[in-house]
Amino acid sequence: MAEADCSPYGAKRDDRALVVSGLKRTVSTASRNALYAAAGRLAFGVVTGLLKSGLRTGVHKVFLREVLSADPLKWAFLSAGLSCFRLLKHIASKLCSHLSIPEKFSYVVAGFISGLPVMVMERGTRVELCLHVLVRALQVVGTSCVLPLFPKVFRDFEHYDIVVMCLSASQILYGFVFAPYTMPPSYLSFLSKTSMLDERVVRSYAGLTRHQISPELVELCVERGRRLPHDPSEHLSVCCSYAHEGLTCNQFCFMLFCKNMVQVGLPLYLPLKVATIVVQYKKLIRKPLQSLCRAARSVFFSTLFLALYSVCSTRYACLAAQRNIRGGLLFAIASSLAGISTLIEPKGRRADLAFYCLIYAIRSFVLTQCQFGRLPYPRQSSIFMLYLFSVVLLISQYDYDPDKLDHRSRYVISRIAGGEILTPTEQYE
Repeated sequence: MAEADCSPYGAKRDDRALVVSGLKRTVSTASRNALYAAAGRLAFGVVTGLLKSGLRTGVHKVFLREVLSADPLKWAFLSAGLSCFRLLKHIASKLCSHLSIPEKFSYVVAGFISGLPVMVMERGTRVELCLHVLVRALQVVGTSCVLPLFPKVFRDFEHYDIVVMCLSASQILYGFVFAPYTMPPSYLSFLSKTSMLDERVVRSYAGLTRHQISPELVELCVERGRRLPHDPSEHLSVCCSYAHEGLTCNQFCFMLFCKNMVQVGLPLYLPLKVATIVVQYKKLIRKPLQSLCRAARSVFFSTLFLALYSVCSTRYACLAAQRNIRGGLLFAIASSLAGISTLIEPKGRRADLAFYCLIYAIRSFVLTQCQFGRLPYPRQSSIFMLYLFSVVLLISQYDYDPDKLDHRSRYVISRIAGGEILTPTEQYE
């Protein structure tokens, strides 16, 4: 076994060799990740384009349009930049040691430089990326810094994912009814489809709750030949007659529940589960009956969860309308109960749902408070800095205590910025 050269010349030679080997490894990793990111964005763009325009446009036209767009290159650039984190951290740690600066500062330098490619993204995409990284960074802060300050009973509590889902459901459903401007158009369309309600009914309910006659209510009354309320303070039960004339509130909600499972849940979850089975075909071949039963059970419970989540706020809206209860705050509190339906899902799925919903809840909450004048509107520079700090926090947590990260974050970081460049001493061991 070769022994390390302890002379200054040998140390410099080792450092140069280490940087060269690290550079080769970084180029290889960055190229691979850039290719995967571009291919993934291309596939996503083609599928999204086909869903929007249908097969009448032609697969080749949609594919060509995505290839000629700059989006795959942007995602490749972003992924390649993050893949350079390890090499940048190694160089920054050397500089920190020469300048007598704590070694942890190298994470900040490397994270800021490797995260710069996010600037090529469009503003909307940049905000979404920031929120996706932020919610996982908040989970790290909560488990590493906040929970240890509380008594043992709070530290041992295992259902914080349900708590997060309840808080997120409260803000998301409030935003859907009373503040639709706080939601991205695509997610707002998904919520509208999931609720299975005429959007004009939702806007009419929100207006009458605030003692206002909305334009959607006027349009609805003219179309259906109904009497327009003369007074915006009229009893809210008129909303039920607009939404489900001839049905009781319970009958209407049960009908929505069944229709949601068949028309929304199954078309959404069944193709995803089929794709998962195809990818994991080895399990299907080894245990076909068990795999199919598990897939059917997963689709059923996911469909049941989505139906319960959607109908919960509708049932409260009917109850509030019959009792003439007005106010967005009460609606938000009651809508938080929708998050309890997440208990139907397995533990791992609950965490994914909590992260996903928290993204839109934070966005809706911040924009709502900005509209009320309680918070300033976030600037793009602030969003950019928040993204960089979140990236630094996640990667440093991955190095020091990866068990505090969720499994998805660990996997992504291991693929993009995983693996440490060896020191010269470790190279010879």
